[in-house]
Amino acid sequence: MKTRDKIIQASIELFNEQGERNVTTNHIAAHLGISPGNLYYHFRNKEDIILSIYEEYARNLLLDTFPQVSPSMKPLDTIILYMDAVFQALMKFRFFYANLPVLLAKNPQLHVKYVEVQSTISQRLSEMLVSLRDADIMTFDEAELSDIVSILRLINTFWLSFYQTQNYNAEINDSVFLEGVLKILVMLHPYITDTAKGDFIEARSMYRQRHQASLVAA
Repeated sequence: MKTRDKIIQASIELFNEQGERNVTTNHIAAHLGISPGNLYYHFRNKEDIILSIYEEYARNLLLDTFPQVSPSMKPLDTIILYMDAVFQALMKFRFFYANLPVLLAKNPQLHVKYVEVQSTISQRLSEMLVSLRDADIMTFDEAELSDIVSILRLINTFWLSFYQTQNYNAEINDSVFLEGVLKILVMLHPYITDTAKGDFIEARSMYRQRHQASLVAA
């Protein structure tokens, strides 16, 4: 692995474990056993590292794991894959969403990139929901589409922050993210058609079982 990639991966690990505010570039260099000068050869400052991390996040979600609407895939499977992809990405890059407003305020370039990526996510999410409606999995008026997309993005973006504010000494593990998936399923339930209700309930039961298993494992 190249030094630049090692710096990114070490930064993600340290930011997640200790909190971004508590980690400096010197900490990252020491963790890797390299000189600060070597780190600055690849990145100008910590904000530059965070921007690169977000670009990796965007590639990870949008290119590698965001499900593509396809006639060969069952529509309900599409939204299940979407939820898995989003919350796996949130778990990997959880430091980012634990302190999102501050990070964006400190780094205008990151803010621009964030808005750009989120616009693409909204578009893909809209396409996915429309495909579910066309397949008689969901039912909603066209005027409701943008609000449904916004609510889904709100849960995805701020679930972690909400959870942390509601619990003392909150440990972030798989159960937290599976609980977030269950919240999305509650929000979607009223829009599920009678035709798809059985499959939807089965999917929800699967996530409830996974959530209970994760609580036991923790």
